[in-house]
Amino acid sequence: MSKPYHAPLAIGDRTYAFHHLEPFRMAVASRNAGKELRVHIRYTTHCFTTKYDADTHPAGEPLIRDAGGRLRTFCPIRYRLSQRLPALIQGLNHPKAAVMQTAEERNWLHSVTVDDPAGKYHVFFELRRTVPELRHLQDLSLVVESAYPQGTVHKAPAVRGSMGFIILCGKVYKGEPIATRR
Repeated sequence: MSKPYHAPLAIGDRTYAFHHLEPFRMAVASRNAGKELRVHIRYTTHCFTTKYDADTHPAGEPLIRDAGGRLRTFCPIRYRLSQRLPALIQGLNHPKAAVMQTAEERNWLHSVTVDDPAGKYHVFFELRRTVPELRHLQDLSLVVESAYPQGTVHKAPAVRGSMGFIILCGKVYKGEPIATRR
């Protein structure tokens, strides 16, 4: 049996598993690229953790380090919402699915409305052409960098414009400039 991408997390008498956040591949039919693109998807710990604060971190709960070594705290709301992430990402593979470029122009955003907590759920991701040594396995790498509900702590993200996800995949694959509608 292979090791899980995110190890289970024991908090009190409950163990949280992250099977739903295992990396996977999705085939995206791109006319622009002239082929079916193999997109590898993976998720960071920011999808189920929040910024660490020593004053509010629950006593006895584990600290979680992100890929940059920064401390994070498990967030039950983000964890619950993360159950939806694989379906949300797969749903981008539709001709009408659009994503928004963030104001930083480094990553992309897909937002949906959720009921609990009521409001927007923002999913931030980075999409890049796969490194040469992995191109025999996949064409693009999509990393879901963070996902959280909009609320008092997180305001609406600043965006530049939108683009169809499938079009974005083709442009990234071909190394074309990415200009979003404003």
